[in-house]
Amino acid sequence: MECLTCHNALPDDAAFCPRCGARCADASEAADFRYAAFISYRHIPRDAQVAKQVQRAIETFRLPRHISRETLASPDAATDAPDSSSSSSGASATTSWPKPGAPLGKCFRDQDELAATHSLPQSIRDALAQSRALVVICSPEANESAWVQREIEMFAQLHGRERIFCVLADGSSSESIPPLLKSKLTADTSGVMREMPASPLAADLRPKSPQPQKAELLRTIAAVAGLNYDDLKQRQRVRKQRRIAAALGSATAVVALVGALAFQSYSAHQTALIEESKSLAAQALEEHKEGRRLQAIQTALSALPSSEADNSRPIVDEAIRALEQVTIAAKSPLAPWGPLAHFEADAPIVTFATPEFFPMIVALDSSGTVKAMDPLTETYFTNVNIPSLLEDPQDFDIDEWWMTVSPDGKILLYSYNKDMPMFCFKSTNGELLWSLNATQSISFCLSADGSECVLTIPNGSVLSIEKISTETGLVTSQSQIDLAIPIPDALRMRAALNPNGKVLALALRNVVVLVNLDKSTFFLYPNESYEFLSSMEFFGTNFAVASVENPESAESYGTNSNIRFCGLSVNNDGSNFWSSDNTCDFYYISKNSTDNRMSGLPNILGKADADAKTLACCAGNRAFVFDSTSGDVIYETTLVAPFAGAKVIPGDLFPVLFVCTADGMLDAIALDERQSNRGQAFMSSTGQQAKKACFYSQDFSELDVSASIAVLQPADNPNHLIAYMCNGIAPQEVLDAEYTLDELISKAQDSLAFRDQAYSSKNA
Repeated sequence: MECLTCHNALPDDAAFCPRCGARCADASEAADFRYAAFISYRHIPRDAQVAKQVQRAIETFRLPRHISRETLASPDAATDAPDSSSSSSGASATTSWPKPGAPLGKCFRDQDELAATHSLPQSIRDALAQSRALVVICSPEANESAWVQREIEMFAQLHGRERIFCVLADGSSSESIPPLLKSKLTADTSGVMREMPASPLAADLRPKSPQPQKAELLRTIAAVAGLNYDDLKQRQRVRKQRRIAAALGSATAVVALVGALAFQSYSAHQTALIEESKSLAAQALEEHKEGRRLQAIQTALSALPSSEADNSRPIVDEAIRALEQVTIAAKSPLAPWGPLAHFEADAPIVTFATPEFFPMIVALDSSGTVKAMDPLTETYFTNVNIPSLLEDPQDFDIDEWWMTVSPDGKILLYSYNKDMPMFCFKSTNGELLWSLNATQSISFCLSADGSECVLTIPNGSVLSIEKISTETGLVTSQSQIDLAIPIPDALRMRAALNPNGKVLALALRNVVVLVNLDKSTFFLYPNESYEFLSSMEFFGTNFAVASVENPESAESYGTNSNIRFCGLSVNNDGSNFWSSDNTCDFYYISKNSTDNRMSGLPNILGKADADAKTLACCAGNRAFVFDSTSGDVIYETTLVAPFAGAKVIPGDLFPVLFVCTADGMLDAIALDERQSNRGQAFMSSTGQQAKKACFYSQDFSELDVSASIAVLQPADNPNHLIAYMCNGIAPQEVLDAEYTLDELISKAQDSLAFRDQAYSSKNA
């Protein structure tokens, strides 16, 4: 249908015209609303922070008890905006406004309300229909968001334009306020509809705004509540004056009264600042716990004066301690692991990785989007969507795709669907380095230095093995072997390449084929593994596999399960063979019984010493060190829960196992009987149930430390990753250092400047 006033095309269910604000014939609007306001914003940290601030202000505000119902009956009194029109005022008569003394009600923010839904557009429409007002968080980025524009247009169709209010988060009004709200079709003196400038109500919450933030929040509250801002402000002022007058009493002398008022005002102001600083300190610690370190630094800084000499606000101990913790200056023996960064994906994360020699977190989510982030600056450098690269995006199936990252930071995306292409990107900017069409491969692995990847292409019983340069995407060598048995086309083979790149291991169910690529010969690994082969690894001249009893044949899979580690010397063609049988628990039962799952299938972690004489492994809730020649258990320990991720660092005296268990405990364990009590010193609880975790090392020149980093995927929030840094690995002089307040503030400001510099370099 179309608008009878401006002839703009409208959906059949529209109640108002978003262009001119006219009410459609026979249109009706709900009298009761579930939400006081729908908050529309772009999902970037700055806009999200402002959206939370507005939501908190609206939901905690209670209307004055002595305000008249007539004032509440008309939202026009609140806006005083030229955008309001008589054609849409009929909606107000049926609108149910809060009663005096009652809270305004809840706000709707899509991040909070839609996390568990699958039909986003319908969920948004339902929320818009049940919202009394629309608050748009305006910024240049939000102005570019198609979702924000659609939410504005949909609300205007459902409720008209008069209850749409803007909040400036960044940028100027001209570049931040959406186009639909900056103009309006209005009839001129001759009755012709013309596009005329509109002036929507806009509260200013920009960081450098000259307006007091509380006053601007009150302006937004007045608009949402349907109150006149000046009237509400005056009522707040009168109420405060009455309280002061009642406290002082009428019998006090004029001079004493003035002095008391001044002192009380100063004390109240100081008390309010102290409480505000404590609140900001608590907020900073909560943000830090979520991994939002840089946002936590900003919040902690706002709780303190700019320097020790600045008397603009009192120095609060809680704020100092919060700033110490979020800048990683705290050295608490109870929390050696501290949150470092927060990574947010568009959909549940399927896999993630950290390059060995490159400070980056790379993740692939279920929508096929790949993101790469620098954890120190929380700057995203890559955002690639796989379906958009395919001839037909409908052919994309996340279950067929996998991702790996080379040590130097190249992102390789490949599919087990033999008709799909393979891609290689730079993680620093998302640049496509090369692609291969329809590789037909059933396995994939990288060389130790990441310079080559190996594909295995079946043809009957013959396997064609190709080495491809990760730099150019060109084939560097080819080999062929005939296994004399047919290879199923749908088979997915686990693969591993030895350190010198000359021997390839292929897992054919529970049989392992070792291929000499130089000679195009092979031999079968002794068939001693259980039905489910979970891991295999080369270390030095040795090779090992880990397996677990098939779930279908095990009587109690997950608890006291049978596992087996096998090894041999590659140079001896399998003659020097050993196997070791053990049991472990994979089944993890959370304390709240909502996260019961399997975790920690047997995994070969790698050599536990520089000469590869020992081998480190994990399985379920147990960790082992084997003699790589005989298979004898040199050391074993039981973990607090099944592991979610682990990494071993070889050492001259003893290896160190970095491990994250399914209950969210992070630890650094010395795999040596003489050091059995050292693990407790490096154990921390993240407070998260861990689905998966990985570890890497990074030098932090900005923090003066070289540290181990754990990246954890929370089980109850699969769209997110949280990076933690092991503070206990820092040099002793750093751990023992004491900082003055000015030094702490300078250190925090350096962190933010480092982030801003990285962001500027990325944009340049």
